[in-house]
Amino acid sequence: MMNARQVDPIKVLALMPMLAGYEAVRETVAVTVENAKLELVWLEELLEDWEWLDWLYASIRQCDIVLANPSRHNAFVMYEIGVARAHAVPTLVMLDREDSQLSGSLDGAPFRPYSSTELDTFSRRLQTDLSTLARVAVTEADATSDADDHYPDALRLLQSFNDQTGRSLQRVDGDAFEARLSHSRSHGTFLPSLAGTPLGAAALLAALVRSSRMVDTMSAIRDWVDLRVHDGGGLNGFQPLCL
Repeated sequence: MMNARQVDPIKVLALMPMLAGYEAVRETVAVTVENAKLELVWLEELLEDWEWLDWLYASIRQCDIVLANPSRHNAFVMYEIGVARAHAVPTLVMLDREDSQLSGSLDGAPFRPYSSTELDTFSRRLQTDLSTLARVAVTEADATSDADDHYPDALRLLQSFNDQTGRSLQRVDGDAFEARLSHSRSHGTFLPSLAGTPLGAAALLAALVRSSRMVDTMSAIRDWVDLRVHDGGGLNGFQPLCL
């Protein structure tokens, strides 16, 4: 992870499927990273397995944050996320709204849903998320903060979400929440400094609700967070950001 005095460009490693149908979202990601004044690192052509592994490990070592799209449980991207986690690199997960479920291993990770039919909106909001994650990546994490410290905040967020959306999402208990968030923190995808941001608020909710493996639930959480911030309503003390 970078320190606050580092002056090199912040590098974003984008881990995305290289399949037909993903061209538009890949192009959107490239433009968004550039607009965010960050440096993009990604695979531009298919490689042999050994070349791909060499590229992956070298890229993870040089990057500061990861943007990953494990749509449709893409095996290559899921493997790449696993390698990035071993190096504790802050990670933002992209979720395709057309998927139905996602891996439970992503609970507590910052996330951003997208739709291939609304890429302009996705780009604006992704740029905000990347800027937030990049800012957190250059600060020192609070090593004394425990997952348990965030449980009351997550409960308040869930109560507000249910009240304002008319949904009745069920929560896990405190031990399960702590296990989820501790797992996420151990591999660097959730940082304590994110807790005071919309990106962190959505991640805390994802770690708390029982249905966090359903893309529909995750999309509803991010839509609610984005709407609250866009309207200037704040999130229990979180500062509104311009989306």
